Amino acid sequence: MLEILPQLLVNALITGSIYALASSGLALTYGVLRILNFAHGHVMMVGAYTFFFFTVERSLPIAESSILASLAIAVLGVLVLAVFILPFSRGNSLLPLVTTIALGSILEALVSMWFGVSVRSLPLPGAGDSLEFAGVFITPLQVGIILSALVIFAVLGFVVHSSPLGRSVRALAEHPQAAQGLGVSRTKVLLGVFTTSMLLAAYAGVLVGYETNLQPTMGGSYSLKAFAAMILGGLGNMWGTIVGALILGLLENLSIGLDFGGYSLPAGYKDAFAYVIILCALLFRPQGLFGTGERRA
Repeated sequence: MLEILPQLLVNALITGSIYALASSGLALTYGVLRILNFAHGHVMMVGAYTFFFFTVERSLPIAESSILASLAIAVLGVLVLAVFILPFSRGNSLLPLVTTIALGSILEALVSMWFGVSVRSLPLPGAGDSLEFAGVFITPLQVGIILSALVIFAVLGFVVHSSPLGRSVRALAEHPQAAQGLGVSRTKVLLGVFTTSMLLAAYAGVLVGYETNLQPTMGGSYSLKAFAAMILGGLGNMWGTIVGALILGLLENLSIGLDFGGYSLPAGYKDAFAYVIILCALLFRPQGLFGTGERRA
């Protein structure tokens, strides 16, 4: 059983990297806006299908398709923030919860009508060729997934912790009134943060399209996994959420890859771990692994 463990750990790192890219944007949005976007997984799906449209249906080069898809997702982010979130968040912080659920259903229906409900995939020449290192197999695409996630998180870390923009974001998250009093533009910061979150989700969706496949109904599943990672790591804690995503990927791969007394869990049951993590975290540590509980008088 232990012979397969190194391969499972590599698979967990690949899966966790995709989950981390998606959930980090969700945590970033919640940390500043204090709004839970339940259409986050559907944004992953739309981003992947947008990239599919340009690369496969329009046969454009990958670089050009990436630029056009990024612009489309950025425009979508502006529209979502202006139509589905900001007008409702002023009245009640729970209303965007309902509007983003509705948005997810709308996006899923639109993609189903445009592309159909059949499973699609993003072709990449040579993506299936495996490299072997000490008995562990990994494809060049999977190496690219891990490395790109590391680069993106390094850039995010620099921007958030070492740039004037990052200081504005953290100030607005900690004390919105004081930050605005010091000249921080709430509208610009919110727009930048939300657009970044949308682009991270879209990129994660493209990686899913290359690594597995695409279907319009995938949004709900990935929204759940992103929320599970964020709840495990701590609501609004971006680095904790990334660790939570890696833990989720590890648990999923170990659960279906290891035998437990001659019994192995069917692959279709791995999605249930997101529910288990949410329930256990809310029951035993609702503030998450890296969150802090509220002090009460």
